[in-house]
Amino acid sequence: MKKFVLYFYLFITSVFILLSSGTIDSQDGIQYLTVARNLYYTGEPTAPVYEFDQGKNIHMSTFVGKNGKTYSPTGLGYSLALVPSVFFTDLIYKLYSIPALQHFPLESDWLILLFASFTNSFLAGGLAITLFLYLVELKLAKKHALLITLLGMLTTNLLVLSKHSFAHMMFTFFLLLSFFLLKIYSSQKKPILLIASGISFGIMSITYNQTFVLAILPYLLYYFLLIKSKTILITIKDALFFLIGVAPFALTYLWFENLRATGSANFASVSYLSSTTKSFFSVPIGVFFEGIWGQLFSPGRSFFIYSPIILIIILFWHKIKSKIIPELAVFLSLFVIYVLFFASQYSLGAPDQGVAAYWHGESSWGPRYLTPIIPFGLIIVGYLFTKISKLNKIFFFYPLAILGLFVELLGVILPYQIKLHELEHHFFVNSTEFTASYYSNLIPRFSPLFMMSKKLGKLIQTFPTTLDHGPHRVRFVDGIDFTFSVGPERWRVVDGKGFIYFDNIKTNPVEKISFGLINHPIKEASNSAILQFTLNNKILAKNTQVLKIAERKLIEIPIDKSMLQEKDNLLIIDVDYQAPQKIAEKIVLPKNRNLSLLGSKQQILGIISMSINNQNVNLESIDFPFVSGLGPTMMGITYGTYGGPGQDPWLPWYIHTQIYERTPDFWWIKPLFYWDYPKKLFAGLLGINLVGLCYFGLKMTQNYKKIK
Repeated sequence: MKKFVLYFYLFITSVFILLSSGTIDSQDGIQYLTVARNLYYTGEPTAPVYEFDQGKNIHMSTFVGKNGKTYSPTGLGYSLALVPSVFFTDLIYKLYSIPALQHFPLESDWLILLFASFTNSFLAGGLAITLFLYLVELKLAKKHALLITLLGMLTTNLLVLSKHSFAHMMFTFFLLLSFFLLKIYSSQKKPILLIASGISFGIMSITYNQTFVLAILPYLLYYFLLIKSKTILITIKDALFFLIGVAPFALTYLWFENLRATGSANFASVSYLSSTTKSFFSVPIGVFFEGIWGQLFSPGRSFFIYSPIILIIILFWHKIKSKIIPELAVFLSLFVIYVLFFASQYSLGAPDQGVAAYWHGESSWGPRYLTPIIPFGLIIVGYLFTKISKLNKIFFFYPLAILGLFVELLGVILPYQIKLHELEHHFFVNSTEFTASYYSNLIPRFSPLFMMSKKLGKLIQTFPTTLDHGPHRVRFVDGIDFTFSVGPERWRVVDGKGFIYFDNIKTNPVEKISFGLINHPIKEASNSAILQFTLNNKILAKNTQVLKIAERKLIEIPIDKSMLQEKDNLLIIDVDYQAPQKIAEKIVLPKNRNLSLLGSKQQILGIISMSINNQNVNLESIDFPFVSGLGPTMMGITYGTYGGPGQDPWLPWYIHTQIYERTPDFWWIKPLFYWDYPKKLFAGLLGINLVGLCYFGLKMTQNYKKIK
């Protein structure tokens, strides 16, 4: 059994690692990681000093404590879990003599993001093992326990939380582990199990935020339903064992909250708990009922849409017997407490904003606040699975599992942030503001499930074009922005100096390169554009071109064969602007969120088309630098327009955003689009991942045959 559990853990963790994004995809995750870096480099649980107003770093929700240091409102535990990723990154930095990044995360590196993105995979593996053992403890056949565990982890919101950089996976893992250890204690009566349960509960309490208190009443209820102590002394003794385990973490929690307390707030104070309790009873009744409806029945955030197999409990409740009553009581109590608590969370905005409800837990995929409920629901589902007929499984259980898998894959394949693209940012109803992240959960046509299904179809259609470099292997590697739509056309913009690589193939040697260009004004004061072309470090003097304001021109560049090499010919387009030209009519560039690299420009040189020997070149291919400190030392790379000396530090951030939103969200796919990634290293890691997945799956199967 031990070998099976080990191989099962390694197998399911390998699955989660394969699905990881290779980046930190949430504001929460970024802040946890910044605290982890400070823990490692300074020994203090602080956050970076706020530098967004100076343009030196991104915006983060930090605050200054009474001691004058900057802190994040996030929990300490998950930051501690991310410290190993900082440690391993630092080892590589020291190997290549690279100094630590000073303005993280604006100054970023793929290495630390990759390591950090794997953290939840290991925690999700622990959750899967705990759930499996829990079901076995409840006397389910091992084949049923394994099936429910696999389906539970892959067809509920647990799957996306194993990938996305939130603390909920760690929180849920240690919460379930605490209850599981209590369950074992009820039968074995070994004090070490109750101490371990307290340790697990303590880790959970420092992981995320103050919502750990919501689990206290269900834990006590579970204890009394399981233990049924005949004397008060036994209960007191058990409480002491539990407190031995939880005490170090309770003290850590109090220390940390007092350390980062402000003059007006201390999350560990009685006054804070009192004010939170009062707000629960003062919530506007409309907001409260909307929160309940939204969490249970809304088309964009319903708990049952993102974890549909939990509906088995409702469909077959009549088959529940007394044997499972303690676990059912835990599930129901957690469910009611969580739903009511988050339905009551709101804030009063500015006078013209109205009341802002927080029940939806944006930005994320699915109702992340309700994540801790899911494994307890799966325990009941596992029990009912053994009680329902084969016909009911075919018509109800498996279809719900398939639906859940589809819903979760939408959040796994695509970055969940793009679900809000093309939506109006906000509107008002009776002086109440409804933002896109809010109303998209309420209105079916804007539901994330509907929007993301369309986007998945679009990705399937467009993804091949991002890799299509044509027969001459044309790559826009630097200084040329991503494509964006202008009416029926798709443009790319030369950002000062653009670099294009191409090959000269024997079957179709390059004789002529043509560009369809436009000097497009964004603001009224715009200039003529002077273009200079350079091929393999040789200036093509005859091909200097001038484009007047708003002028479109087809430029043909004859190519001297003697200047070409077989591979990696470098064509540079250098753009400069002359004195202002009079504009007869102001031309406005269409609003398009893809113009992230062009924010401060007065005008742009747009590439409308490109061809080699009159054969059109695909403009949609993606080849950009990540701009990493490891690039020059590990890869021998010198950065140019994007990432070179004196360049805007925000440009790499925008590049990361665009590639993140335009491509499938997997770590092993990113080297196809970042040319400064060490591709052999990533190929090796992917190979290890796949071989490990197959090997551990085989060993798990072999050991399963021995225990079933």
